[in-house]
Amino acid sequence: MKTDNVVFDLDGVLLDSETNLDWLDRAMERTLEELDIPATRENVEKLYPGGLQEFEKSVEEFSIDPEKIWTIRDGYYIAEKLEMIERGNLKPFPDVEALNKLLPQYSLGIISNSPDEVVDRFVRTYGFEDTFKAWVGRGSGLDSLKIMKPDPHLFRQLKDEMGDGKFWYVGDREVDREFAEVTGMEFLYLSRNSEGFESLTEIVDYLL
Repeated sequence: MKTDNVVFDLDGVLLDSETNLDWLDRAMERTLEELDIPATRENVEKLYPGGLQEFEKSVEEFSIDPEKIWTIRDGYYIAEKLEMIERGNLKPFPDVEALNKLLPQYSLGIISNSPDEVVDRFVRTYGFEDTFKAWVGRGSGLDSLKIMKPDPHLFRQLKDEMGDGKFWYVGDREVDREFAEVTGMEFLYLSRNSEGFESLTEIVDYLL
């Protein structure tokens, strides 16, 4: 019986969604156009995923209800990302295949600040239902931004499905490190360069 668990972030770790961000810019530009706000580079970046926990503060100067901005922004974000996954334009990193070597010993999961719908589509589109035991992403409401990583909410949600045992978390950002600390998981930093693990294959070798 498996007692150890390895949990992965999605973007930048399993899904190569950041090499080309044209899809993200399209979503943000469409949001601004619908709201009749100039689609400047500065305004586009205010809607980027990196600062979502400060979203309401970021959009203050737009003088529009943050709930309305968020609903439109998240709708375009999800639609663009799902379409790119469906078309095969946002693909898993090639080294995701190495994770199969962990399956005899570990249960695998995904925790992401991407929408739950996106995480689910990634898993099902690329046939990873038998690789990962459970996967969770954030909700779609503005309130859900308060319980994204590093808040432990998503970990508690996943743990209900995966059970007890030791947990490792594989991430590529400082927020992932903080998340691992507050949830008691051991952090494995996947930098894809010399600063940390350079690939999932290296992480697999380390865990085995």
